[in-house]
Amino acid sequence: MTEPRRERTYTWNDPREIARAIVGREHREWMTMMKEGALPHAPFASTLAFEIEEIGDGRVVFSMPLAEWMCNPTGVVHGGVSATLLDSVLTLSVLTRLPREKLCTTIDLNVHFVRPLFPSGARIRAEGSALHVGTTVATAEARLLDERDRLIAHATTSLAIIDAVAMTTQR
Repeated sequence: MTEPRRERTYTWNDPREIARAIVGREHREWMTMMKEGALPHAPFASTLAFEIEEIGDGRVVFSMPLAEWMCNPTGVVHGGVSATLLDSVLTLSVLTRLPREKLCTTIDLNVHFVRPLFPSGARIRAEGSALHVGTTVATAEARLLDERDRLIAHATTSLAIIDAVAMTTQR
């Protein structure tokens, strides 16, 4: 006898509406609005059930629950899920240091996985810190921790700093 198929349903907001709502705001302001529920999360963040835990100057912390639907064929949470969480805190940690007329986008992402994650339902936490924010390039580092504060993965990134107007007109 075969097991019944599992199903997952969720909703998200139009990303264009979210972009319009954040244009012209200081980055930490709109991030705080998302944290408080005054603005919706980006669609991918809704998909992965990200929660914003902390927003500071050059520092951002997100968490998310580990779920069965995130698993690869061996029953381990897919590394791409962790990489997505890390990329998010890395980018936003830099954004907290940029003026509203600037954005940043990932140039490279280096992730080092040190232990596997299993779909336990526990929350993992990613802590991102901006290291260097120049006029055209920024760098950041992040750590991914499990519910017992054990290191799961660590990452570094380089980001291109671009004009917000240039990015928003490319849509």
